[in-house]
Amino acid sequence: MLRPHAHCGRGWLPHGLGAVNAVNHDSASRLNLFWNPVSDSTMRVLLLSQYFPPETGGTSNRMLSVAQGFQRNGHEVVVVAEKPNHPEGIIRPEYRGGLFEEREYEGIPVIYTWVRARPEKTFISRILFYVSFMITSVLGALKARGSFDVVIASSPPLFVGLSGWAAARLKGARFVFDVRDIWPEVAVAMGELTNPVMIRVAEEIEAFIYSQADGITAVTDSFCEHISRVVGSGTPTQRVMNGTVPDVFDRPEARKPMREALGVEDDTFVVAYAGNVGLAQGLPHIINAADHLADRDDIEIHIVGSGPVKEELVTLAREKERGNVRFFDRVPLEEAAAHMAASDALLVPLGDNPIYRQFIPSKLFDSMAAGRPVLLSVDGEARDLLDEANAGLSYPAENAHALADAICELADDRERAKDMGQAGRQFSRSECTRREQADRLVNFVEQIVAG
Repeated sequence: MLRPHAHCGRGWLPHGLGAVNAVNHDSASRLNLFWNPVSDSTMRVLLLSQYFPPETGGTSNRMLSVAQGFQRNGHEVVVVAEKPNHPEGIIRPEYRGGLFEEREYEGIPVIYTWVRARPEKTFISRILFYVSFMITSVLGALKARGSFDVVIASSPPLFVGLSGWAAARLKGARFVFDVRDIWPEVAVAMGELTNPVMIRVAEEIEAFIYSQADGITAVTDSFCEHISRVVGSGTPTQRVMNGTVPDVFDRPEARKPMREALGVEDDTFVVAYAGNVGLAQGLPHIINAADHLADRDDIEIHIVGSGPVKEELVTLAREKERGNVRFFDRVPLEEAAAHMAASDALLVPLGDNPIYRQFIPSKLFDSMAAGRPVLLSVDGEARDLLDEANAGLSYPAENAHALADAICELADDRERAKDMGQAGRQFSRSECTRREQADRLVNFVEQIVAG
């Protein structure tokens, strides 16, 4: 059984931290390995994240915002991340050869480390993928010269927490664990992890990492509560939401040209889903909802993206002869934002699983930033946030009838729909920017280090 050892900072609660829970592009230039003397007021931060640009995706973009947040607040930051290989599972040619590739990305020093990436996504290949980064990221941390005040490890995967703990001990630094997913609980709830021995081992690892952290950030209050149940009341926790970058998604000027390019009539009410077409989203109910809207010639549903269930959706729509559903391939972020601008409402669905009540999907923030009313099928904190913003309607997960009714409700009262979209836009800019959330994390870490 893994057992924590005592270290400095245990039981300390930062003063004046507001919502702290006591519950208790790519530059190819080589780097000279990142050590420069700094003033006493400047922290040196080592940030471990398996995913970082130029890889695409929500996690990569968020960690870039975090790194920029530390720089913006006058601190030095060095990132350790995997060599880019997503989504193909093949390391990009310009990063091949050797264990490390040292570069700068938008002025941020990054040590990219080798991982055992594979196109096939079997259970074994994924474990080896995660474990390989766990090992090489510690070696990458050792490669960064000089001392550090704090090591921050961002999960998932959970193994990065072990990397962060080891790197912090080796560097004599504080350790902050950034939790974006509560693993293994989510994997068990999704049926991805069923072996009792493996579950027990994963739970021991989770508890060990939490117990060793000087502070923990998590994406929702529910996650913070889960962490407190696992580790007890001695470790400070702070909610830091994913947030959004409003200027990326708020694209009113793109609406007219995109609708013209898509051949959408002015009076057509477009409901769009843009993102991963995966299992977790429970997307077949959208096609079934379209079936209930067969007599509404003024409504179209657009699905933009790729993923493991897309062919199933296309087949289902074809079988039902649903001409009111249109499919589009995965597109760059800028074009996806244009699709969102061309819509009149945006879908933020998740499947019918109680575990999702603890989540706030990143897509909710982006959809509000786009200034469109949201159709949300996630209960819990996500629904509370939507209601607080008055930014859309919620419906029971995977309920096609309820979704069809909600779509009609907005399509039949378009002024109300516009008001909801405007409310969401304002709320996202005042409460949910990624910059604001990054600053919140920086403030938390500053107080952990000061303690």
